[in-house]
Amino acid sequence: MKKNLLIDNSTISNVVFYPRKTKIPEKLESNVEVLKFEISESISIGGFFYGTKVENPTILLFHGNGEIASEYKYISQLFLDCNVNLAVVDFRGYGFSSGDPYFTSLISDAIPIYDAFRQWMTEKNYLDSLFVQGRSLGSVCAAEIGAQNPPQLRGIIFESGFASIFNMMTNLFRVQSPHLTPDSLKEYSNDTRAQKFKVPTLIIHGTKDRIIKGEFRP
Repeated sequence: MKKNLLIDNSTISNVVFYPRKTKIPEKLESNVEVLKFEISESISIGGFFYGTKVENPTILLFHGNGEIASEYKYISQLFLDCNVNLAVVDFRGYGFSSGDPYFTSLISDAIPIYDAFRQWMTEKNYLDSLFVQGRSLGSVCAAEIGAQNPPQLRGIIFESGFASIFNMMTNLFRVQSPHLTPDSLKEYSNDTRAQKFKVPTLIIHGTKDRIIKGEFRP
């Protein structure tokens, strides 16, 4: 996907993204593995895998804009207790991923990350049963993967996701422009992509969420 001059400019990226860098840890627990995927000649995406058993299903999680993948070690046990393997990947510029994040990179990077992770699972002999979860801004990546309906995708999970990028840009990030309209951003919105889903979808959203209003409806 080509850059959009309106939503991918540096001013908006500085408002939407809060990247933090971290180094690859020297020591890891026995069930934790470092993920590093070269999704293009210039972009490397990093993350972590928290494993239980190879025969268990796996969730590939895209986090929120103020988080990094390494922070999920503190809640990974919640997934493992449910007999689910968890993979958390960073956006460009986050953690030890390379590059700089911009909105359409969330869309263009989603399938290459999905494909690279599926290949990694195959090499590690994990069951090819994969769910994708998008939290907050990460719902953009989950929506793109769901819309493409790639092989072996079992389901999509939206956690505190948003339906309309126009609402997100104008209401949450207070971006104002005469060129910023619902129609101009329709092709980038999650609700547009969600119409193409062919897999079961779980929507999780707090009724008292003050940051992102619950826009999706079952």
